[in-house]
Amino acid sequence: MRTSRNICRAAAVVACVAVLPLAAAPIASAEDAYSGKQGGISLYSIDSYMQGVVSGFSSSKTDIGTAPTIIDFYKCVTSDHGNATESTQIQLINYNYTTPNENWEKKTFTACFGGGQSHGEWTGRKGDDLFFKVKAVNGNTSAGPTLTVSRVHMW
Repeated sequence: MRTSRNICRAAAVVACVAVLPLAAAPIASAEDAYSGKQGGISLYSIDSYMQGVVSGFSSSKTDIGTAPTIIDFYKCVTSDHGNATESTQIQLINYNYTTPNENWEKKTFTACFGGGQSHGEWTGRKGDDLFFKVKAVNGNTSAGPTLTVSRVHMW
């Protein structure tokens, strides 16, 4: 009887430990630009946010139409916000199913860390499955400080 209780306790501990990494996973959401429905996508723009992401994070793929492609970040914060050079570097990518992805130029965003808006524009670009990747947070290209952006607007 005691052995079966100990086995049940051990199984419960293992299950809890297995779930812990999920609690620390970054959070991102997409909302319809017009209706505000969670997970919705409009044909013209996407509103979303990022919470606790690190360098290497990729947004969801989306078709937002033709060029110019613009990404705006509003109200950015990093986990080491005392850093005098708060910034994030992002790269817009066109996902290709049969050939390598097209990695377009990188943009460094700084203005959003003062509570304002950072603006990146990739002119003359077209793509069906566009997404962006966080290439660096405060200059760190590997796991380091986390990035939270209250609003990400792609159009």
